[in-house]
Amino acid sequence: MSKFRFAFILGAAIFVLMGCVGGSSPEENMYNVLEETVSKEGKFVEVQKPLQELEEKEKEIYTKIMDLGMKEFDQIEKLSDEALENIEKRKEYIDKERASMSEAKEEFAKADEYIDKLENKDLKKQAKKLNETMDERYQLHEKLTSSYLEALTLDKKLYNMFKKKDLTMEELEKQIASINEQYEKIVKFNEGYNNKTEEFNKQKQEIYSKAELDMEGSE
Repeated sequence: MSKFRFAFILGAAIFVLMGCVGGSSPEENMYNVLEETVSKEGKFVEVQKPLQELEEKEKEIYTKIMDLGMKEFDQIEKLSDEALENIEKRKEYIDKERASMSEAKEEFAKADEYIDKLENKDLKKQAKKLNETMDERYQLHEKLTSSYLEALTLDKKLYNMFKKKDLTMEELEKQIASINEQYEKIVKFNEGYNNKTEEFNKQKQEIYSKAELDMEGSE
């Protein structure tokens, strides 16, 4: 079975528009929203390592089961139970990740109000582009995690199948094919999500640079 991990996130700190901030300007308010968005996505970071470790463990269990013959059914059954526990733990981490991203998305939505109030036309245009990129990023994350949860359901079915003494090779191969097909979808969403994260961080830096130029030009 194919396995993957998606870990690209927003930069740990966003230094956007600080050069031209003074008082409660639209630029400053936007900066605060972005900072708070990053803070809320911090919970996303916290689940990555344990989730990856669980994925590696499940991969080891799967390999062990495939190496065993049906004469060692008791061992297969034991390993399958371990894998099922592993799947439940991974689901919990994904649920936490989705909750974190949902909070961040809700926070980021506040930026719309301040983008509309930006006076610099070029800066407003760049900010709107940044907003669109972030919306697309959140949409891809939703598709990514939804697909991942679907894959966990298929994994769960597989390990329950391993606990059947009358399991046929045809049934096994069909289920593994379904799982691999699902993980191919996940990889596709993962690539799109990572690309959007990189794109967002690049646009963020462009906005920062533009704000710096405006500040210097006004002196």
